[in-house]
Amino acid sequence: MLTKSDFLKYTQCYKYLWLHKYRQDLVSPEAKSALKRIFDEGYEVENYAYKLFPAGVSAYDKDIAEAVAKTKKLVKARQKTIFQPTISNWKVFCRADIIRRYTKSGNWDIYEVKSSTQVKDIHLIDLAFQKICFEENWLKIGKLYVICVNGEFLRRGPIDPKKFLKIVDVTRAVEALIKKVGLDIEMAHKILENKNEPEVKILKQCHSPYDCEFSDHCRKHLPKDSIYGIAGGLSTEKLEMLLDQGILEIKDIPEGIVTNKSGLGYINAVKSKKVFIDSLAIKEELSSLEYPLYFLDYETFGPAVPLFDGYKPYQRIVFQYSLHIKRSPDALLEHYQYLCASIKDPTSELLGSLSKFVGEKGSLISWNKSFEMGCNKEMRERKKQHALFLKSVNDRMYDLMQCFKKGYYVHKDFKGSASIKRVLPVMVPKLSYKDLNIQEGGTASESWLKVNDPKIGQKEKDDLAKDMLAYCRLDTLAMVEILEVLKKL
Repeated sequence: MLTKSDFLKYTQCYKYLWLHKYRQDLVSPEAKSALKRIFDEGYEVENYAYKLFPAGVSAYDKDIAEAVAKTKKLVKARQKTIFQPTISNWKVFCRADIIRRYTKSGNWDIYEVKSSTQVKDIHLIDLAFQKICFEENWLKIGKLYVICVNGEFLRRGPIDPKKFLKIVDVTRAVEALIKKVGLDIEMAHKILENKNEPEVKILKQCHSPYDCEFSDHCRKHLPKDSIYGIAGGLSTEKLEMLLDQGILEIKDIPEGIVTNKSGLGYINAVKSKKVFIDSLAIKEELSSLEYPLYFLDYETFGPAVPLFDGYKPYQRIVFQYSLHIKRSPDALLEHYQYLCASIKDPTSELLGSLSKFVGEKGSLISWNKSFEMGCNKEMRERKKQHALFLKSVNDRMYDLMQCFKKGYYVHKDFKGSASIKRVLPVMVPKLSYKDLNIQEGGTASESWLKVNDPKIGQKEKDDLAKDMLAYCRLDTLAMVEILEVLKKL
């Protein structure tokens, strides 16, 4: 049986569908946790969407047969709005978010709830699948809508679903896809009949429109320095051309295929097996730094449903910082940190703490400074009393990533990336994120809610808070150590 979520995986990559059905053992715990975060966010938005239809009745049941029976019963009883209506036969299974009967025609309109701020192509395919399934199973469908988040909504008090959400009529766009989606449903069933794992070309489908949980499995056969590591990425056309020629390794890429500077630098490093260092450019790049040096990193949480007044959907809540200070070249390294200990707007408390340690002079160093600067700008808009301080911070920000992004230091083990997690193991082998319980920002972000969850024991909370502080601290310590290496060059 083909479910709606199965079919959406097929539209992304038919191997994704097959692996999802038959090789769930290949999905990592990290991937499952990431999926759970996405689903939880969707459910929260869905609950607000239901409030737009106060007379709606749910047909949901974990048991498929029971859910189908409930749906049929509500339809027969002429219930106007049904939440989680379910249809199923030997061929397909489909559970919609909301259907509503249009009294004059007797047709049913479908409302698909999405946590994104705009309608995407995949949402139209989703609705086309639903329309086909419902019409094959006794319901005539009229209009089709996507209910999504209003990105301009600003929370002031209790959330009004009518302002928080927007309803977009996508009927015409979906109708144009019906024939193709119908044929694709047949093809998806044929894929599921295969006993062996299908082979596909790895192009751009691994992360579009969603991250595939099987990406590592599909890429395990790739050589260490594969063509997928090109900085900036190859176009689909160029990637396919190389694959058709059997080229998987960077050393075999013909000249003229890659033209961007960062990509060429990486290819030259791989082919020559040499480290490229432009010490004069690095010296010039670092010449603007002024002591004291403040190494700053934020951790944030950006939920679809704003938690506090003054926030928009997905706007970042800065709940943690790490700050290392080097007051002079020979001074001892100082470290300060902050982690909000409760689910509240931490902005005032965080800025009050940070402003105690950051003086009026000196450079503030971040990795990919646009992130910290963006956070500062948003906090400045909410907390006017800190506006001058935050403007001063932003005016003095320096991006340490630029030395690597501009190609002044190129090592093949960076894999064509300027990410701090790629650069650090090469530049400072003694430091490693692999030694930490939290190793990436998504887990750190999710941990803020957990560390304040009343259902979690105090010891687990204390351990989690310790892990969060250690992760953020390494981000700034890594910058300190990388800068020292660059200065010696």
